[in-house]
Amino acid sequence: MLSILQDDATSTFVGLIGASVLKYGFTTWLASGKPRVYEKVGKVSSLHLYPVKSCRGLDIETAKCTAIGLRQFGVTDRHWILSSKDNNWINANMEPKLTLVTVKLHEDMVEMTAPGMEPLLVPLNPKLDKTWVCHIGNGPMAIDTLDCGDEAADWFTKHTGRKGVRLNYSHPDLSKRESINFKYPWEHYALPGDRMAFANYCAYMMMTKESLNALNAELETPANVNNFRPSIMMEGSSAFEEDNWDAVKIGTTSFRMIDMCSRCNQVNVVQEEGKHSKDKEPFSTLRRIRSFPEYGVKPCIGIYLAPDVEGTISVGDDVYAIRK
Repeated sequence: MLSILQDDATSTFVGLIGASVLKYGFTTWLASGKPRVYEKVGKVSSLHLYPVKSCRGLDIETAKCTAIGLRQFGVTDRHWILSSKDNNWINANMEPKLTLVTVKLHEDMVEMTAPGMEPLLVPLNPKLDKTWVCHIGNGPMAIDTLDCGDEAADWFTKHTGRKGVRLNYSHPDLSKRESINFKYPWEHYALPGDRMAFANYCAYMMMTKESLNALNAELETPANVNNFRPSIMMEGSSAFEEDNWDAVKIGTTSFRMIDMCSRCNQVNVVQEEGKHSKDKEPFSTLRRIRSFPEYGVKPCIGIYLAPDVEGTISVGDDVYAIRK
């Protein structure tokens, strides 16, 4: 399914690239000598907003693509996180029960519920009290956060059974992490200013239905989209075709592909049960069909995207890409 954008869209593309050059100084992108032509590769099939990292997300129809992640209903993707008593991140790989936590958004509160637990309410827009600011994580994961208080900490301690956990929020006035600080043995294309709060490595991850279907064709028990937690899901391209895209455009929003998304055992968490799968799937099959020498033991599915131009995207929007 291919169609080349014509004159009006091409003009828009040139303007977007100009904005990117001004913002990022990305002159090598234009100096490569390659034709920079967007082709239609599919459409957005679903959008997923995960307010609290590793907890259940929200399926949404439209969202603002900000510099630091999808934003809708007053919240930005992955801006709350659980930390341990030694101030390290906690994700579903460490605490699979987090996937049993349902998140609901109210006018000024975020509600969290879990089996056997009374609801927890935390402010959607808490005030920045510097006496509650704490530093969590190490290396490229390090970030200053706002502690959400003892009630939230006690709730998650009871739910997970892990002592000393705290719920943390990335307040808008606190600095964010940068993708460029990640040092890997393989090449990636992050630039200064590619920021996020608690997303692993980049503000956006895109997957295609066709790639998920290709994986599921190899599995006895199919995986679902929440095993992989993309912010943008699309359909209409060949399986794993996204590996070969340099840039993606949806509406007026444009992204750079900075890396393929390498995976760990967290994809094995059975979301509906809050525990790791006994057969170590789908990770084992993913390693068999999607391993690359430069990524070592980590298989890849999906791509990381950094936004150059912000905008609004919706389910059903056409997706365009520039091939490598």
